[in-house]
Amino acid sequence: MDNPSTEAGFIAGLAQKAAPRAEVVTSAGRTWLVTQTGVHAAEVTDPHGLTQADPIRIRQAVTLQTVDSLVDYVNIFKTEHTILFADIAGSRIAALIDYHGPTAPAHVDHKANLSLPFSQEWKTWTAIDGRLMSQLEFARFLEENAVDVVAPTGADLLETCRDLQAVRKVDFRKAVRTSSDNENFEYTDETEARTKNGGVEVPTKFELRLPVYFGGESVALFAFLRWKLTEGDLSLGIALHRAEHVRQAVFKQIVIEAGERTERPVVFGTAG
Repeated sequence: MDNPSTEAGFIAGLAQKAAPRAEVVTSAGRTWLVTQTGVHAAEVTDPHGLTQADPIRIRQAVTLQTVDSLVDYVNIFKTEHTILFADIAGSRIAALIDYHGPTAPAHVDHKANLSLPFSQEWKTWTAIDGRLMSQLEFARFLEENAVDVVAPTGADLLETCRDLQAVRKVDFRKAVRTSSDNENFEYTDETEARTKNGGVEVPTKFELRLPVYFGGESVALFAFLRWKLTEGDLSLGIALHRAEHVRQAVFKQIVIEAGERTERPVVFGTAG
C-alpha cells in the first residue's frame, strides 16, 4: 500500500477502532500516528530525517571510455532484460541495464554509455583525406607518419620523401605512369648555366596499417595518390579507399564481441 492518500484513508478508517492515540506501521514500512481528534491520521515516519531510506530502484547513468570497462560494468549489474544498443553512425554503445521485458514494464533508469574514441593514427590520416598539399608538406607528412605505411617499404618511402624535398624549385611539366605503377613527375630545372631535365617517382598506392579506435587492433587501409599540376607547381595528396566501410566493419565486430562477453542481446540503433 504505497500511495499516501490511499494509506491515509486506510489509516483513518482504522481510527474508528483504534485507541485515542496509536501508531500503525504499513506493509511498506511507513509509520502513521492515528488520533481520534476529528479522525486524524498523520505520517510520522522518521520525523527528524535521521534515517536514510534505501531507494526503491537504481537511477544511474555512467559514461565509460573503453570496451573492457563497459563489459565489466554490464557484467556486474546486468539483469535478464539488460540489452545493448549500438549506434553505427556515432560509434556509440549504450547498455540499458534495467530494460523492460516483453510483458514486464521497467523505468529504464540505469544506463552505461560508451563513445568509442578514434585512435590518433586514424585522426591523422583521415584529416588529410582528399586534401592537396605542396610537395614539401606532403613529403614531410609521409616522413613523419611512415611507421603507419606497410607498402611501399620504409626505405622506398623515405627515398621518395628526399626526392620531393630536393626538387622544390623546378618547373613540373607532366606526369607519366611507369611500368612499376608509380607516377613519374617530369620537370625542368633551369639555372643561369644550363637546363636540366629530370623526374620524381611517387607511389600511386599506399597500404596503411592503423587502429580505427583507441586501443584497438590495427587494420588494413589503402590510400591512393592524388595530384595536380598548375603552371609548373605540383600539389600532392591522398584519398583513403572506403575508409567509412572499414570503420563500420571494425565497429560492428566490437559490438558483436561486447554482446558475447556480456551474454546480452545487441541491437543496432538508438534508444529513445
